[in-house]
Amino acid sequence: MGLFSWLNPLNAITGALTDAYKRKLEADTDKTRIAADVEISNLEAKRDVVLQAAVSDRWWSPRNIMGLSVAAYVFKIIVWDSVLRLGVTPYPGQQVTFIVMTVIGFYFVSKGAETIANTIASAIKSRSGR
Repeated sequence: MGLFSWLNPLNAITGALTDAYKRKLEADTDKTRIAADVEISNLEAKRDVVLQAAVSDRWWSPRNIMGLSVAAYVFKIIVWDSVLRLGVTPYPGQQVTFIVMTVIGFYFVSKGAETIANTIASAIKSRSGR
């Protein structure tokens, strides 16, 4: 379980949630307690989104198919061909390389966009709560 625990996106969220709950319990002022509550609310929303995606996204969904295909391709080139030296993958051409880089970029950019959206949502939520 420990070897592949980094593959589970809930690990980071639950760790951060635990820390936020600890900060809330150790809070000395109302301001600190409210900040911890806002953070807890945001982390719980992230957790719920990840759980919903796990339930509603099947292995055949386009997002999963693209991600798994690129992961298999990168694994083949890096591990199978380069590290283990068990094969040679011919150059697939610029179009396939562009698609692979786009999918990889999408995963990293979508995480950044999610963080920005959560920050904006928490700022709006905290302003409306005053």
